[in-house]
Amino acid sequence: MIDRHTIAFVSGANRGLGAQFVARLLARGAGKVYAASRGSHVQHADARVIPVTLDITDEASVANAARLADDTTLLINNAGVNHQSAFLSPLAVEHARAEIDVNFLGTLRMARAFAPILIGQRGTMINVLSVLARVSLPAMGSLCASKAAALRLTESLRAELAPRGVSVLAALPGAIDTDMSRDFDGPKLDPAFTADAVLDALLGHTGEVYIGAMAQSLAQDLMVDRAATQARILSLA
Repeated sequence: MIDRHTIAFVSGANRGLGAQFVARLLARGAGKVYAASRGSHVQHADARVIPVTLDITDEASVANAARLADDTTLLINNAGVNHQSAFLSPLAVEHARAEIDVNFLGTLRMARAFAPILIGQRGTMINVLSVLARVSLPAMGSLCASKAAALRLTESLRAELAPRGVSVLAALPGAIDTDMSRDFDGPKLDPAFTADAVLDALLGHTGEVYIGAMAQSLAQDLMVDRAATQARILSLA
C-alpha cells in the first residue's frame, strides 16, 4: 500500500514508464519519491520529488544513490535498455553486453546497494522486467536473454530477502508505448496504466505480476504447454 510513509526510489525516472511511476506514486500519496536518471535531473513541481543522478552501470554512482536515499522503503528498478538486436546482427555482441550491463548487472548493483536499507525498513523491491523474460523472440534475442537473467536474479533475491522481511516483485508487462518499443507494430500498454498495475500488485502476495492481456495470455499458455508456446512465438519471426 502506498501512503505518506512510503519513500520510493525510481530508476529511469526521466521519461516513459519511470516518469509514470513517479506520477502515480505522488497521486497515491507517497511521502517522498527519489526520481533517478542518468542524464539531467528530473524537474518536478512537487516538493516530494527528489532528483538523483544515477548510472546503474557505475558502482560508485549506485553507492552514492544508496547513501543519499537511505530512507527508501520501496525500490523500483525500472531503468532498462533495448537495442532490438538479433544474435547474428552486426553489433550483436556490443548490444548484448550493454543490455546485460543495464538490465541484469545494473539491477544486481541496485539490489546489493539498497538491500541493507530495505532490510532495515522491511521494505519492498520491484524489478521491472518484461514478459520476454519468459520466451525467446529472435528479433530481440539479447534483450530476452538479459531479461531472463534478471528474472532468475529476482527469484533468487526473493528467496534471500524474504526471511529478512523484504518483499521482491517481478513486473512482467507486454510492450509499453514508450521509446523502447517505438519499432513494435503490435498493441502497446499505456505507461500510466502499467505503472498503476504494478503498484496495485503490491497489495497481493504473488512474486510475479503479468501486465496486459498479451502478457497474461502468454503466461497462461506457457503454463499449459511451454514447448508449443515457444514454437508459436518462434514461428512469428
